[in-house]
Amino acid sequence: MDTHFDPTSIALLNLLTEKQKDYALTLYANREKKVSTAYILWVFFGVYYFYLGHPVKNILLWILCGCFIGIIWWIIDLFRISGMVKRKNQEILKICIAEAQQLYPSPVPPVHFEK
Repeated sequence: MDTHFDPTSIALLNLLTEKQKDYALTLYANREKKVSTAYILWVFFGVYYFYLGHPVKNILLWILCGCFIGIIWWIIDLFRISGMVKRKNQEILKICIAEAQQLYPSPVPPVHFEK
């Protein structure tokens, strides 16, 4: 299992069957956001919020870059990008786990009734 997952994500993955876990991790590998890509988009195009799934924030940032507030926001985000990517990846993993559980439902444990 990947070591870059936080303890909560690891606990969620450990609750899955092997088939669910394999499917969730495969989906995650295809959807995971990269910190390096976010920084490149920050530097060259200022579209890192689009990359992280927040288009309204990106448009607002562009509008505010016309004044000093947007530039300050853009510079502060330089130090926030890694955390934003980490939170987005946690969200992506939870979605992948939910999809894996829907596609491969866990077998229902037998219910025992006392007489």
